[in-house]
Amino acid sequence: MKKIDIKNSSFVINENASIQQAMESITDNQRGTAIVVDDEFYLVGIVADGDIRRAMVSGATVLAPISKIVNTNPTVITKDEFNPEKITEVFDSESDIGIIPVVDEKNKLVSLAVRNPEKRKEL
Repeated sequence: MKKIDIKNSSFVINENASIQQAMESITDNQRGTAIVVDDEFYLVGIVADGDIRRAMVSGATVLAPISKIVNTNPTVITKDEFNPEKITEVFDSESDIGIIPVVDEKNKLVSLAVRNPEKRKEL
C-alpha cells in the first residue's frame, strides 16, 4: 500500500470548496471522486463526477459549495480494518469505487485506499 499524504492530496477537499475546485481535484487525482472533509478532517462524505454532473444539470453553478451535493453515506473502512485483504474485498465488490476513506472511531479521516495508486493517465 502506498502512503498518501491526506493533508496535501488532490484526493481530499474541504467541505467549503466550490464545485469548480472539486472538479479540479477529481481531474488531478484521476479517480472520478474526491473525499470531502471539514476543517478538522472529519469525514463529511464523498463527491463523484456524476454527482457534479447531476447537480449542474439541475442548475448548480461551478461556484456552488460542494457541501450542497456531497454523498454523506459513502463506503468507508475503519482504521482497524485497514489492511490489504479488506481493501481488495471492497474494491472487488464495488467496481465503481476508486477511493475509500479510512476513518478512526470518531469518523476522522486518517488515510485513504486508492484503487491502482500507481496508475495515472497522461494529461
